[in-house]
Amino acid sequence: MVDNIKFLIFCNLFFFINEILFCQNFDKSKSLKFYSEGTVITTQVRSERNKAILRGPGSKENRDFVLSNYNGIQMSVYPAWDFGFWPKIKPKSVNDFIYNVEGLSELVNWGIDNNMYLIHHCLFFPNKYFPKWFSKTNYTNEELIIILENYVDEVLNYNNNKDKIDALNVINEIFDKNGKYRLSGNEEEDVKWMDIGFEDDQSGLNGEKKINDKHPIFVRKVLEKSRSLSNAKLEIRDYNIAFGGKKADGLYQLIKHLKNLNIPIDAIGFQCHLNTNIDYNYDNMYNNIKRFQKIGVEVYITELDVGMNLWGGQGKTKKKVSDLMKDENDWIEYFKKQNIIYYNIIKTARIADVKLISDWGFRDDNPYSNWRKNQKAWILNYDYSKKQAYYEILRALYETQKN
Repeated sequence: MVDNIKFLIFCNLFFFINEILFCQNFDKSKSLKFYSEGTVITTQVRSERNKAILRGPGSKENRDFVLSNYNGIQMSVYPAWDFGFWPKIKPKSVNDFIYNVEGLSELVNWGIDNNMYLIHHCLFFPNKYFPKWFSKTNYTNEELIIILENYVDEVLNYNNNKDKIDALNVINEIFDKNGKYRLSGNEEEDVKWMDIGFEDDQSGLNGEKKINDKHPIFVRKVLEKSRSLSNAKLEIRDYNIAFGGKKADGLYQLIKHLKNLNIPIDAIGFQCHLNTNIDYNYDNMYNNIKRFQKIGVEVYITELDVGMNLWGGQGKTKKKVSDLMKDENDWIEYFKKQNIIYYNIIKTARIADVKLISDWGFRDDNPYSNWRKNQKAWILNYDYSKKQAYYEILRALYETQKN
């Protein structure tokens, strides 16, 4: 009994001393990248308008914050959005496509000039990210392959991007909530690329672990074409997979299938658009990260923000911020939960040896943006002053340093 009491006293004293040392050593004036150690810390950026770093209102302030706090940038250029790659008007034939790679390339060159780790998001998506004419055109699978290969070729060869970009998010959001593949069709949430066809599963998984009997051929084609041009890390990502579940199982099976066929795949990304009304199981997240790492891929946190659960069907909102936030006390409680989630996500990711962490922007109520508008989901106030969420991320980075 006496020994037990002594042990408890020793433990309490140890944690008390450790807390004192922590308070003495933790420097709140340091930047995120100062405590990042071996982790790549990036933020989503664009050339102009929302999250601008090159020109337009707020671009200088954004640049200054990015350069001070991050060792990388996630450049968001989509097929049809934000200096989109694809032609706005339907080309006469599959060989008449002209892609616009200027928007991506100017971000790449800025990143190179500033010694940034560069990750691009993204090349292949569901239909809503492409011009509307694309999903409505009846291409043969052979024609789609030609378009696919020419598209990858142009984006990577232009400006020598293939040798400048460190990581490529080549494929995004191809799974439904049950881990099945999205449908081939003309709707916004469908994936036109599924028309290329499917191949038999070679994952070696059985029973409940085998979610799909076949996998889309376009995934293999994208990865093989990208690797033929570049040694950049090739990444596939999706949302609602970080904490496990059927959707994560579907991605896991796809990665196993690709690995068994020696198809190049280097990383998977967990989109982390999180909500303050959910109690997340961080043990599940840790175990999920580890199972992917065990089959030979790196894990990235790719789109981190913490806001309100206003989602409806097909990614559209069903509520307004004003429906949830009635007074100042609601905001106080909201920020408490937000801070806890930011801290726990970063700490779990670092302990699990996640290689890259990217937030989905850093400033509340960023002009021109409708994404999580008025939810105050990020780590800076509108005036660029630091919220407590910033310091919670900083503290998590500090506490998980290995050296």
